[in-house]
Amino acid sequence: MEVKIEYIVVMIIVLSIIITTSFAVYRAFVQKILKEKSRQHQLELEYQKEVSLQYTVVQENERKRIAEMLHDDVGNKLNILSLWINNEDTWNNDRSKEIISQQIPELIEAVRTISHTLYPANLEKFGLILEIESLIAMVNASLSTQLILTHDYHRKDLSFEVKIYHIVQEFLTNVIKHAQATQMTIHIRDTHSLFAMILSDNGIGFTKDSVQNGIGLSNINGRIRSINAKSKWKSREEKGTKLIVAFPNHE
Repeated sequence: MEVKIEYIVVMIIVLSIIITTSFAVYRAFVQKILKEKSRQHQLELEYQKEVSLQYTVVQENERKRIAEMLHDDVGNKLNILSLWINNEDTWNNDRSKEIISQQIPELIEAVRTISHTLYPANLEKFGLILEIESLIAMVNASLSTQLILTHDYHRKDLSFEVKIYHIVQEFLTNVIKHAQATQMTIHIRDTHSLFAMILSDNGIGFTKDSVQNGIGLSNINGRIRSINAKSKWKSREEKGTKLIVAFPNHE
C-alpha cells in the first residue's frame, strides 16, 4: 500500500514538473511570438515613416521644379510681354502686335504644361493608357517612343494611376534631358495577379551614384515606394537604362 502511495506521489510530482515545464515552454513561445509581432510592427512603422519621408521629398522636388518653370518660363514671358505692352510705340507697330500675339498662346501653353505636370486632369476621364499615349504624342520626333500592352489593361484606383503616370512622365523627362537616347519603350503587363511595367531606353545609361542621388530618379523611387511596389534598375554604359516596376493586383 505504501509503495502505491509513493508511486502516486512520484507520478503527481512528475506530472507537476511536466505541466510546469510545458507551461513555461508555452509561455516562452507566446512571448517569442509577441516579441516578433512587436518587431514586425515596429519595422512596418519605420517603413511607413520612410515612405512618408520619401514622398515628402518628392513633393518638395516637384514644388521646386514647378517654381523654376514658373520663374524661367511664365515669369520671363510675362516680363517681356509687360515691356512690350508698356511701350507706347507698341500699339503703332504691326510687328510689335505680332510679337504680343505670339507670346500669349505660348503663355497659355506654358501654364497648361505646368498644370498637367501637377495633375493630369484627363486621366480620371480617359484613363491611364490614353493619358500615356497623349504624353507620347507630345514627344519630339527625335525620340521614338512606343507603348506596348501585352494584356488588356483594367482601370485601377485613381491615386495609383496618377503615380504610375508620373513615374512614366519622370522617366521620359530624364531620357529627354540626360540619356541621349533615340528610342524609349513603355511595356505594360496587367494580369489578374500582377501589374508590371518596364521602362527602357537605348541611351548612354546611368552610373550607380546617379541612380541613387539624381533628383528625377529619386522622385521615381519615392513614387514607387508610395504604392508599395517592387522595382529594379538596370543600366550599362552606352547600353541604355531599364526600370522594372511590379505591383500585385488584388482583384
